[in-house]
Amino acid sequence: MLAGRFQAAGVRRRPGLLDQDATFAKPRLTARGTYGRALGADRVAEVPLKSLGLLHRRDLGKPVGTLPVGQQRRLALAPPVASPPELLLLDEPTNHLSPALCDELEDAFGAGPGAIVVASHDRWLRGRWAGAEITLAR
Repeated sequence: MLAGRFQAAGVRRRPGLLDQDATFAKPRLTARGTYGRALGADRVAEVPLKSLGLLHRRDLGKPVGTLPVGQQRRLALAPPVASPPELLLLDEPTNHLSPALCDELEDAFGAGPGAIVVASHDRWLRGRWAGAEITLAR
């Protein structure tokens, strides 16, 4: 419901979503093209993909379907980083990321303009989380 996959009365905006597994509708589209398709030309001009430091310059022109899983995950992170939504849903956000990028991601959580909902089994992330927490148990 939060991710907008089901219709809800009164919902006007879709939240930002980082799924547990990054999938791309057009795997033959380049990383740069995928980013542009997600954000639009105006926002891409303001925040170019290469400025985010998530992908190596050599990978920007590669089809997303040929990128390793970790690089695809980094690309999936790019749109919500470049244009933070009012609500950001992160499903296992540290999967397939290097420890250094995980630290940077965790540090960036508080910088966005809205609420963040994180679902994670990552004990390191959960242990460092400074926000409100709801724990679901069996």
